[in-house]
Amino acid sequence: MYLLHQQVVLLWLLPLVLVLLGLTLDVTADVNITLEDTASQIIYSPPACGLTLSSAGTETPTPQSQICDSAWRIIAAQDASGGTLTTTSGPTDGSGGLIPQLFLSVRALALYVKTTTSSTAIVNVSVSTTSPVVTVRSELNSSLEFISIINLPEETVTTLSLTFVNSNQTTLLDVDSITVTISDNK
Repeated sequence: MYLLHQQVVLLWLLPLVLVLLGLTLDVTADVNITLEDTASQIIYSPPACGLTLSSAGTETPTPQSQICDSAWRIIAAQDASGGTLTTTSGPTDGSGGLIPQLFLSVRALALYVKTTTSSTAIVNVSVSTTSPVVTVRSELNSSLEFISIINLPEETVTTLSLTFVNSNQTTLLDVDSITVTISDNK
């Protein structure tokens, strides 16, 4: 019994000895930050209109919502992470025919765009950095529910761009949230 107690004390003392010797254990973890579809960091072109969330967390129509003719619309959705989805079915006359796009610039290890099972649109996903200049593009079906972009260089700013791809049939792109994975450099 005494031997077991002695081992526990020695294990407890090991980190203290390492710190005293100037050795530190490099322990890192990844942190996920979820941005809801209405987060100010996400830029929609043309700008989204529709519902907004009040400070109480309930949806309230904006004065524009009755005449919302943007290609991007914010709608209430019970199954959505934050209670809303930002959705598009393509360019509208009210948006001047602009093709709907989403932009987000961050320093991250990975990005995960959450869509819905109702999403049917093809989207052009582009990820780029400026130093060094690197751009990767791919067309994906948004019905995947998660568009995953991994192995990003966290030391540089990465810009994510999602572009709605027009189709001969009516399609839908729902954006629920974007999760940003960063390292915990403590």
